[in-house]
Amino acid sequence: MNEKVNELPGILILSHGPLCTAMIESAKMIVGETPNVTALPFRAEDDLEQYGLRANAIYSAMPEGSIVLYDLFSGTPFNQMMARCGGRPIDGLCGASLPVLLDALSMRECMSGDALVRALEESAHAGIVNVRTFMQDTLQV
Repeated sequence: MNEKVNELPGILILSHGPLCTAMIESAKMIVGETPNVTALPFRAEDDLEQYGLRANAIYSAMPEGSIVLYDLFSGTPFNQMMARCGGRPIDGLCGASLPVLLDALSMRECMSGDALVRALEESAHAGIVNVRTFMQDTLQV
């Protein structure tokens, strides 16, 4: 692996079930390879404590400025990460989606950590489109 990829902020995606894995596969279809991106699905048979410890170990091994994308605020993946982080700050965003992941992949080359999360928060809001309103506005042009 080249040095630039090793320094690229990582993205850890935590979700209930295979959503996080599917997001990475979908992103690869659009942008190609996704270095320093890891999915950790929480499955019904997983041990809560072990899941949280594994999530924290993966995040801790990532380069400085890495972020965590969670599927839900206050869901099991989020709660376990918070319970096992030892109070250390974690840069992350709840409400992970494919548009957020795609933006994270492109933005992390010029920003990381809290700045990246704040930019993603803004882009997530902008990425929610009411299709009916879009169609009405487009037809009235």
